[in-house]
Order: sequence, then C-alpha cells, then structure tokens
Amino acid sequence: MNSHISDDALQARGICVCNRFRRAARLTSKVFDRALKPAGLRTSQFTALVTLDYDGPVAIGELADLMATDGTTLTRNLEVLVRRGLIEDVAADDARVRVVAITGLGKKTYGAALPLWREAQNQVLEAIGSKRWTEMTFELDRIEDACAKQAQNLD
Repeated sequence: MNSHISDDALQARGICVCNRFRRAARLTSKVFDRALKPAGLRTSQFTALVTLDYDGPVAIGELADLMATDGTTLTRNLEVLVRRGLIEDVAADDARVRVVAITGLGKKTYGAALPLWREAQNQVLEAIGSKRWTEMTFELDRIEDACAKQAQNLD
C-alpha cells in the first residue's frame, strides 16, 4: 500500500458513487464493445444509431440529452458515423441547429449489430439475473432522476 494515500482516499475510492458507477459503466462497455466489434461499432455508436432509428432525425442538443452525454463527446462519436455513411446531416428549420438522421447503411449496420448486442445483453443478464436487473432498473431510474435534478441546480 502506498503510504502517501490517506485512509480517507482509500475509503472514498471504494464508496464514491461516481467512481463506482463509472467503473461499472466502463467494464460493461468493454463487454458490449467486444460483442459489437464484428459490426464495426462501439457501444456509444450503437446507442446513437438505436436512438436515431427510434427517434428519427434529431438535433444534436436533443440527441445529447437523450443519450445523457455532453455535446463534445457526442459530436466526436457522430463524426465517425458520418464518415462511415451511417448517419447524415439533414436540413433543419433553424439553420443554426445541426440535425442528424440514420442512413440506409446505418439501418443495415444497426440491424447487423442488433443480434450481437442481444447476445451480450443476454450474457450480462444471465450473470446478473433478470429479476435482479429489473429491480436495479428501478433503482437506476431513481438515481438518474436525483442526479438530473442536481445537475439542473448546477446549471
């Protein structure tokens, strides 16, 4: 053990809400990234395609809200999808707003990735337990709501 690290720091490392969620999210993303690799997608890109397929053409700001991510990270991920022809910019009522939509190739790629995602989803659910996951989703909703309120208070 490093003698320069305080007991408080070690305790915070293990119980910090943010650290634990980020760690769990990174490890979960690794599982899904590995599963989606044959389709040439990362989890964040797959999620963008799913969201665009479901919600239709969306302004970048709205897409960032739907995905609970910041605009800079989202824009970086979207540029890869634009270069690959999986999404495209579409005309918007307001020229100051960037709107993106999934393309035909994007739908085809998403369709090919879906069974890979489903297999990873099933493996993780099997490891967690479907009943436990259902309970966890209710808790995650509560956490998201609480954190969203906190984030709004900071804006």
